[in-house]
Amino acid sequence: MKNNKCYLLLMLLCTAIIGCKEDVLGPLEKDTVAPQQISNPVTTSSAGSVKVTYNLPSDPDVMYVMAQYTNKYGKQISVKASAYTNSLTVDGFADTATYNLNLYAVDKAENKSAPVTIKVKALEPPIFAIRRSLVLASDFGGVNITFSNPTEANIAVVVLYKDSLGNFALKETIYSKQKNGLFSSRGFPAKETIFGVYIRDRWDNRTDTAKATLTPIFEKELDKSKFRVLTLPTDAKVGFGLPIPLLWNNVISGGDMWHTDDTGMPCQITFDMGVTAKISRFTIWQRQDNWIYAHGNPKRYEIWGSTNPASDGSYTNWTRLASCISVKPSGQPSGSNSQEDVSAAARGEETTVSLNAPPVRYIRVRILETWAGGLAAHVSEMTLYGNDK
Repeated sequence: MKNNKCYLLLMLLCTAIIGCKEDVLGPLEKDTVAPQQISNPVTTSSAGSVKVTYNLPSDPDVMYVMAQYTNKYGKQISVKASAYTNSLTVDGFADTATYNLNLYAVDKAENKSAPVTIKVKALEPPIFAIRRSLVLASDFGGVNITFSNPTEANIAVVVLYKDSLGNFALKETIYSKQKNGLFSSRGFPAKETIFGVYIRDRWDNRTDTAKATLTPIFEKELDKSKFRVLTLPTDAKVGFGLPIPLLWNNVISGGDMWHTDDTGMPCQITFDMGVTAKISRFTIWQRQDNWIYAHGNPKRYEIWGSTNPASDGSYTNWTRLASCISVKPSGQPSGSNSQEDVSAAARGEETTVSLNAPPVRYIRVRILETWAGGLAAHVSEMTLYGNDK
């Protein structure tokens, strides 16, 4: 008898749960009466989008307003706005053509009103102005790409090159919302290559392809076996028995690093590359493991170059090659690292040097601020690239 009661209770509970699921999945109400239409629609056009303001019908049953149109690719686009507002924005337009936009009031039973059809025309989408601003130029090991993105639109910069069969092949896609974009796509030999670049937005609208025939500048990793410490009077002292040559021994993991004493900030060290070279880029690796984005890892730093450094340790005869800020991808507080943070630290922080920078032989690493804001600094490894011919 007791088992029968338990069975009956279990069946009632399952029935209640199933009934609740059906209520949640179904419309809030089940009438078939369509609401009244919205009224007095007014449009405001922006780059790639149209905002529509309107009056809602005086029907408490209205749940949202829906706008629909068919884009230039034949795909139906729908946008919804809650009944608690009197406007919606339709974005992602691919051009400045005129489109028919249907506006519906929709009630809690998902009944749609008769449509109110208006003609809308967006201003030119941002990708086309960005495309017109594209400049492609030869760079170390590839192509240098610059563009202007005044509205800071989220875009993809798609880099192509012509392969040995004469077809455009994808090299890489760079995502950006920088106002003044500057990127280099590398990995090409120093021979004439046809490059192509087009701009795509998050709605998959695309520009035509900008093309340029360029010869990448020769680039190689500079030979670390030629690097030598140059100690100048103002340079930081070594701390914890971790000397400067550990900066170029190709070991990134563990406790292998260059480390200063508690010298204070800013501080700097100097070394001789053994050759005079035009630097194209460099990568710095933080002290890894639990130390990333913490302790004495550099947060703000500069790299300087010279062919004739002043013996007094001043910055006479030095040229600043780069000003750098270390950015933690997750933005989480010190000591809390996401997988993205760990991966970024393992890849190293690469910085491109201006094509206008002069050739140099001596490098000075100047640390302005560490992640902990302390008195000592440490760096696991540094690799430099350029042309020493």
